[in-house]
Amino acid sequence: MDKELAFTLHLAIYQEEDLGDYITFMMNFRNVLNRLKPSEVIELETICCTNIIDLMMELLPCHDHHDVPWFECFSFFEPADLDSEFMEQEAAKGKGAFIQALWTQFAIPKLCFLVYKAWRRYGAQNLTTWTRLAQAVLDGCFGKKWSDCVIQVPDTCSISLSPMHWPEKTQCGHSFHLRCFLRHLDMIGHTCPLCRTPNPLLPS
Repeated sequence: MDKELAFTLHLAIYQEEDLGDYITFMMNFRNVLNRLKPSEVIELETICCTNIIDLMMELLPCHDHHDVPWFECFSFFEPADLDSEFMEQEAAKGKGAFIQALWTQFAIPKLCFLVYKAWRRYGAQNLTTWTRLAQAVLDGCFGKKWSDCVIQVPDTCSISLSPMHWPEKTQCGHSFHLRCFLRHLDMIGHTCPLCRTPNPLLPS
């Protein structure tokens, strides 16, 4: 979900008596999120996770486990797995654009939802603490064990023509999405899709 759509949605569905205070908070929080940058020194992934959990316990003591805003699974996905043309376009740019898109398309909407949930349950919130959580989440996004392809410029799968974060390289030197390559082997035969080298996964 786009960050602006998420912001608008969570303003529209809030119906409590302190709506004015909630709108003011959300406007200020949106400004914080739009200005936020990754820390110059990002802590180890385990420390980021601990910080996020500690802050979640402070802000939403009775949160569900799926409320915790971390996105480790995305570091194992191929861009095409997300079924999002925008995410594929950002992945193709390389240079960390995919991580920034993860922040705007997934992390910020999640934070908007959590603010909405906290106001509904516990009333007025502290912007400083929510800013600390947002910073921890942003640093967590950038601190994942990303493939080098995410930080550099990824190659494109010759079968699906979409960017690859975890390419499967053949012994003849060609790279494909693993799922595309396995589909080719199953349907066409045990040859490289490009050069027709037989048994391309076997070492030469």
